[in-house]
Amino acid sequence: MMDLVGGESEARNAHLTSPPRPRHVLRLGLALTTVIVAVAIALSWRGTKQPDPARVLPAWHQVAEFSLTERDGRTVTLGDLRGKVWLANFVFTRCSGPCPELSLRMHSVQRGVEKLGADVMLVTFSLDPEYDTPAVLEAYAKRFNAEPARWWFLTGGSQPQMHALIRGGFLQPVVGGGDAPLDHSTYFVLVDRAGSIRAFYPGLEPESKAAIVRDIEALLSEQGPS
Repeated sequence: MMDLVGGESEARNAHLTSPPRPRHVLRLGLALTTVIVAVAIALSWRGTKQPDPARVLPAWHQVAEFSLTERDGRTVTLGDLRGKVWLANFVFTRCSGPCPELSLRMHSVQRGVEKLGADVMLVTFSLDPEYDTPAVLEAYAKRFNAEPARWWFLTGGSQPQMHALIRGGFLQPVVGGGDAPLDHSTYFVLVDRAGSIRAFYPGLEPESKAAIVRDIEALLSEQGPS
């Protein structure tokens, strides 16, 4: 299993190797993150139920560097997605809650972007990397007819490390794990060619698909990173 993050210095990645914080601290962090994300979502989601060709997609945040393992066993880094427009979501295979429906919604997006070319990717991050091995993710991906060249499933590192990446790198709340219930975001996150987050979408809402496809097409028309 690969290290969760690659970095230029130990200091930059220290927050990904520190011991898990107490649950009350994590809950507070969840609440604060939720407020921040709610503002971003309200702005990015505004108008998506009625298409607005002039809608501006601001750059919210740069995704953190990572090095993870795809279901076929190869290493995937943020650099492998450079130059791509990609949609991320967050699930775990033992989830008895919204994860299967989120994966169904992602499959629907996969069908919606079939004709947009190889510069569009879908990326699912496992919230339970210690259980969700590449082999487990391979079986899970087959349940949802995930196309290997289009839709990646990434795992690696420890659960606290992965959760730190999702909270800090994608601005998505996630708490719990281990012996505690795992609470996590059901939002999809759209990332541009340069690795900047550009929009958030309610993953459980069918109306999100049209907005996602439209916004992907808009980002494809932007100039890619040099």
